[in-house]
Amino acid sequence: MILVTTVLLVCTMAAQETPVPTEQESVAAERPTILHALPPIGYRTPEEIEKILIRRARKADGMSVSEIGETVEGRPILMATFQGPQLGDRTATGTPEILVVANLEGDRLAASEVAISMVERYSAVGTPLTERATVHVLCVANPDAMAHVLAGDAAWRGKATDNDRDGLLDEDGPSDLNGDGHISWMRVPETGGPMLADPEEARSSREADAEKSEAGSFRLIREGADADGDRLENEDSTGGVVLEANFPHRWEQYAATAGAFQLSEPESRALALFVLEHPAICLVLVLDDEDNLASPPKGKDKVDTSSTDPLEDDARLLKIFGERFYGEDPDVRGAEHQSGNFADWMYFQRGAIVLESSLWSPPLDMGEAKEKDEDGEEQGLPKDASEDRKLLAWADAWYPGDAFLPWEMFSHPTLGEVEIGGWMPLVRTTPPPDLLTDLTTNTADFLDSLTNDFSHIVWEDVEVRALDAAEVFELRATLVNQGLMPTMTAMGKTNRSPLPLRITLNLPEGGEILVGRSHLSVESLDGLGGHEEMHWIYRLPAGSKPAHLTATSTSSGQAILVLEAN
Repeated sequence: MILVTTVLLVCTMAAQETPVPTEQESVAAERPTILHALPPIGYRTPEEIEKILIRRARKADGMSVSEIGETVEGRPILMATFQGPQLGDRTATGTPEILVVANLEGDRLAASEVAISMVERYSAVGTPLTERATVHVLCVANPDAMAHVLAGDAAWRGKATDNDRDGLLDEDGPSDLNGDGHISWMRVPETGGPMLADPEEARSSREADAEKSEAGSFRLIREGADADGDRLENEDSTGGVVLEANFPHRWEQYAATAGAFQLSEPESRALALFVLEHPAICLVLVLDDEDNLASPPKGKDKVDTSSTDPLEDDARLLKIFGERFYGEDPDVRGAEHQSGNFADWMYFQRGAIVLESSLWSPPLDMGEAKEKDEDGEEQGLPKDASEDRKLLAWADAWYPGDAFLPWEMFSHPTLGEVEIGGWMPLVRTTPPPDLLTDLTTNTADFLDSLTNDFSHIVWEDVEVRALDAAEVFELRATLVNQGLMPTMTAMGKTNRSPLPLRITLNLPEGGEILVGRSHLSVESLDGLGGHEEMHWIYRLPAGSKPAHLTATSTSSGQAILVLEAN
């Protein structure tokens, strides 16, 4: 096992006076300077999180930790589980289960921090969720990649691969060419290239807009050389399969990072097996780079094997939960949709409600124009400023002089004169640690708010009427879902992965059903009062015990009635 430790540094940025570039003086003067620790300072390693999980499980009632698998490098994959003792054996009662999965990419450090902080909170003061559900929390879904990131490397994992199929393994990845201690970015001159420098902010790189007759002047790639002499840069970097490309839905065969086959990696396989062993998982919260809560999709009327948007009925739930999680005007931006990811597999092939949150994004309003100068002109960035330029304004306020390496000329061994510089790793995806408490509180409070939203089946309007003296009875009953969530998602109805509701009329010995069946199923009940009316006629022997009517769901509970004649 490779042990990685993080050295906690004392931030002395407050004592530094970082010069502001001349072209930014007017913008910088209009915004406050907010000093924060540059990530990954203040973030815990997988090994530290492992120790916390084990220690908490020993002390907390209702909490357990299980090792569901082991990574390529031998790190344990640990699942924390919280159960309320009053619920007893939930494998037989249809108690719903929630699964929280954090940091599948490996470089989403805030996701793991929020997850382990939630575990600390639940183990210390409990959660109302366990009154209705079992909660599983996977704090570090990709321990190897996370350890590499905290050690200053890229978020890689897995065995060495031959991405460019030249017979060599991991021979041509990004590297620190100029010896400044960072693997950053290169602006490679190229006539008509895709990128250009913002004329108002030379540090900013943006795509050339052909509709405005703009011509690009360079391409932007990671810092590195052509180590194998094939006239390509960085095409065979360290590591192998990307975990978030290895799950079954929209898995890309032959893609270098997708794996030899679906679930080929121990981390993805362990997580998939855990899901299959827990069919009562009805809701999943994925804390990673993608987000379907900040700007929920509108949904589609039908889906196929290439779909990425949910069905319309399920999308309505995302809108409700998104507003509850972020509020009315969220400023969180998710990454582009990736093929073969865990969230899509859980929704499209398992039929669970899947919520995705990237938790945090750098604010884009730090340099917005707010006041006018003596000439009546607004100070700050123009409204049509590029996102990269807005991010630079934010970085200058939060991490003055530290978040962005200035562009410097460098003689590349094969590309000639290039510029090397750009964004420091993690800055744009990792909040400073002083924001983590609020992020944890918001996420945990949101999950707690789901306590009364789970589907919950009950019998209502039950009428048992004797029809004659020969002990013949008529039974009418309505099965109702009192929760917000349906007993089965629209996607579950489509893929038929979740089980329907099972209805059983049990008669004592000698009893006979005259109208209706002893066993039947109801595919699903909508939330907030979805119902199904049922009717039977049956005969009981004189003096026998009463009949029992039972409705059972994998994740919506169990409703049992003892039938006495009215």
